[in-house]
Order: sequence, then structure tokens, then C-alpha cells
Amino acid sequence: MSHHLPIAGSKDEPLYAIGARFETPEALLGAVERLRREGVSAYECFTPYPIHGLAEAMKLPKSILSFLVLGGGVSAILIALSMELIPSTLIYPLVVDGKPLNLSALPQYIAIVVALTLMIGAITAVFGMILLGGMPRLNNPMFAWDLFAKEASRGFFLAIDAREKKFSIAGLSDLLHELGAGDVTAIHLEASESPQGT
Repeated sequence: MSHHLPIAGSKDEPLYAIGARFETPEALLGAVERLRREGVSAYECFTPYPIHGLAEAMKLPKSILSFLVLGGGVSAILIALSMELIPSTLIYPLVVDGKPLNLSALPQYIAIVVALTLMIGAITAVFGMILLGGMPRLNNPMFAWDLFAKEASRGFFLAIDAREKKFSIAGLSDLLHELGAGDVTAIHLEASESPQGT
């Protein structure tokens, strides 16, 4: 059975992954926990909504996105204060309505600092999310699998990367069937995605 998996993509191109569909989020979560116990680590999960406990089961590292946003916010504060304080206290000091030219006048600069911090923090969050997510990517090899292309918005899928150290078509397909996976498929790259086709 494991040696005769259905094939998605071009069979003349390199194998990308073994894909499997699970009926419930609990089945997918159980499969991930078992794969971790078996020492398999190069895999991806595709779900239509977040599943509680899946990130922990996959042992995903904490995202650095929050640190990027913090860096963007701190940079925005420094930029805003520099743009306001340097001209008004050093380059062209001008007393307006008796307002001081030292740091005791800081409250009048808060509105610009807050606005710039929110703007740069939001821009950092959006672009950080896009880049950390591996985008822009015009296509994912998983879409060569017709079932995934049709059911990705409502199914629970798992793909074990062919570059996995413990990769074995026979062993992993048997394990996936044992874990209750349906539609286990060998997913090959399409001609346009392979190094030879580019």
C-alpha cells in the first residue's frame, strides 16, 4: 500500500512531500504529537482556522515579530523626538507663548510621537508578517494536489517534507495511515517549480 501512493504534481519532478488529510483537528493534533515522538520534525500543517495547542505540539519557536514591532516603535519614538527637539531647541530656537525650550516642554511633542509610533509599528508588523511568512510566493507545491486545492479552506492537512532526515515513503505512509489519515499522497513539484524548469 505505502509503495503505491497516489501522485500529485509531475512524477518526473522531484518529490516535495507526503501529504495527508485528517478528518478532525484532534486527529491532526494527535498525528503531530506522534510524529514528534518518532523524531520527525520537517513538516507543515494546513488548517482552516487556528487549532489550540497545535503550535505547542509542533514545538514552533516564538516568533520574532513582536521584537521587530518593538524595534519599529522605539525607532519611531527616537525619530519623532529628534525631528521635534533638534530643530526647536538647537537649530532654530523660538519661544512661542513663553513655552520653554528644554525637556520640560516634552508634553507638547507627545501627539506626533504617538502618531509616528503607531504608524511605523503597524508598517513593521505588516511587512514583518509578510517576510517571516515566506511571502511573496506565487504558488505552493501543495496546490499540485487537487484535493488540497479544493479542500484547503475546510480540511486539516499535514505535509512531511521530503528533506526530512527520517524520510521514508514506506515508513511514513504506513505511519500516517495508522494515525487515521485519509488520502495520503506523494506530492511532486510541478515542472515550473523545479530547478530544472526555471
